[in-house]
Amino acid sequence: MKNFLLSLLCTIVFSILFDRFTRPSRIGWRGYAIHTLIILIFYGAALALTGGFWVACVLTGAIFLAVVIASNIKFRVLGEPLVFSDLAVAASFLRYPRFYLAAIPSSLKIILLPAVMIVIGCVIAFSSITPAPHLAGLAVSLGALSVVGTNWKLYWRSGFMPCPNLQADITQYGLLSVLIVYTLRWRATPSPAAVPPLPALKPDQDPAPFLIIIQCESFADPTDLVPGHFLPPLQALERLQKTSDEYGRLSVSGFGAYTMRTEYAVLCGRSDKDLGFRAFDPFLTAEDERTFGLPNRLAALYEKRLFVHPHDLRFYGRDRLMPALGFTTLVGPDDFKNAEKSGPYISDKALGDYLHNRILTTDEAELIYVVTMENHGPWDAGRLDATDPLAAWNHHAHNGDALLESLNRTLQECGRPAHLIFFGDHRPSIPGYVHPAPVRSTPFISLTYNIEKAAAPATACTITPAELHDVILKKLSTNKK
Repeated sequence: MKNFLLSLLCTIVFSILFDRFTRPSRIGWRGYAIHTLIILIFYGAALALTGGFWVACVLTGAIFLAVVIASNIKFRVLGEPLVFSDLAVAASFLRYPRFYLAAIPSSLKIILLPAVMIVIGCVIAFSSITPAPHLAGLAVSLGALSVVGTNWKLYWRSGFMPCPNLQADITQYGLLSVLIVYTLRWRATPSPAAVPPLPALKPDQDPAPFLIIIQCESFADPTDLVPGHFLPPLQALERLQKTSDEYGRLSVSGFGAYTMRTEYAVLCGRSDKDLGFRAFDPFLTAEDERTFGLPNRLAALYEKRLFVHPHDLRFYGRDRLMPALGFTTLVGPDDFKNAEKSGPYISDKALGDYLHNRILTTDEAELIYVVTMENHGPWDAGRLDATDPLAAWNHHAHNGDALLESLNRTLQECGRPAHLIFFGDHRPSIPGYVHPAPVRSTPFISLTYNIEKAAAPATACTITPAELHDVILKKLSTNKK
């Protein structure tokens, strides 16, 4: 009994100490009741599995400490603490660890393996087959779980963290409480009512124009990316703004990652407010909202609707979700096996060549949504023989600008009616140069070809990705003779 009570107390005390190191910094002592209950659930489960009081203490503490460290690293690099939806990237970490390992400090990498081995050794050496500890652990876990469940049904569900406010909630209630409550809120979020597709074209309407949407990886304006550090402007973007329908800043919610947030908002037109707790990773629930998908809504206008991405389509589950959103054809890495690379990934030039050939050879206009890959991080020094990561990113950014130029030239010369939408998914996170900041916008531009449009020149504006979705629909709804 003594070991049981002492190990239980140590587990609670150390978990609270670890929680005080969470970033953003914890304020006050609110939320420690639910924190303690959650820790008891995990301690009890560990004790029920291992039968060792101190094994359960070490295992629970080690797991929670790892969660705190991971959250702090993410906050430093991306400006956002750990959220429940981050568990969805576990499979991606195993497939493409270089996307994530670059963010881990070298000192932590050195101690990571020994620390894991010590924990595993403790579990093996000090576990017990004596029934009493296993039963005690089961009782603790089930008891704490029942208290959490009862409080959720009677009190917390109606008013505890009712809307996502991640940083404020962590400062008040702590990381563990937010992870669990946000998970419950996310699971309880209802799916919206279906929306109808756009109607088929009427006899007095011209055929739908080509609709080409380019989501350019880590595309940002170099001139305002690093204060006090001059980088040459994107010449094609600046020049084409003068003849565009609309251009300006796209207020994306993520920094340095979370491509799928921008992608989903442009494809489905659902804002962060609309999504609520689903906004952290809207792809997790995309199949429930498939009618909002731009290709589904435009199915009557475009027989062929292509999603093009020269990287593993299993990433974010695109191989499954894009057909659900209405795309009829997926063009993935197998279609770019022999294509030119720029750095470690398929070049933007290769994508431009593919689109050029597609536009010139297809009989009917198509909807083509492209997600580029060339400028994906990490931007290690030496990439493309660059002197530092910022120079590598800048080289790729100008290649993205060249893609915009090549598409503009193709659409001008082909003589076919078309709309081109080009935007950045998020700003890059480049340690030592580009850090999380309140300003997270990326450039966007909308261009029209061989279709009568307003003569007034466009003025710069700031819109959200969901509003860009509405801009696209509006363009097509006014396509009349």
